[in-house]
Amino acid sequence: MTSRPLDRLDKRLLAELQVDARLSFAELGRRVGLSTPAAAERVRKLEDQGVLRGYRAELDSHSIGYPVTAFIRLYVPAESYSRVLSVIEGMPEVREAHHVTGEASFVLNVVAPSLIALETLISAFDSFGKTETSIVLSTRLATRGLPINPDQVV
Repeated sequence: MTSRPLDRLDKRLLAELQVDARLSFAELGRRVGLSTPAAAERVRKLEDQGVLRGYRAELDSHSIGYPVTAFIRLYVPAESYSRVLSVIEGMPEVREAHHVTGEASFVLNVVAPSLIALETLISAFDSFGKTETSIVLSTRLATRGLPINPDQVV
């Protein structure tokens, strides 16, 4: 993966793909002023560089049987990190895991089908140290795309 600086067109392509990753290369090219082959080639290069990491469907967790969302803070000693990461990797309910600064070692974003299932998920970390959990009551701002300024030098 050779890294090259992102130019204005790359950033415009990324901005469009964040809004709708299902755009055809023809439509994507039209929106940013490129031919279909040129848009496809630039997207391929962004993928090869690792700037564009993937495409996925965004699902509503409630609609597919996961009405409980929570954030779990894990307070574990550094020597347990690799074992904790192994446990996390085996839990499909963990949507995100962040190694953070501060007193907590990790912050996890998790979903569960019930509070009982959430309790079971939390208990998987009991042997590593303390946990602290916040259950999401409502989401005021869901994950959104990154702010992209085509004129900003990266």
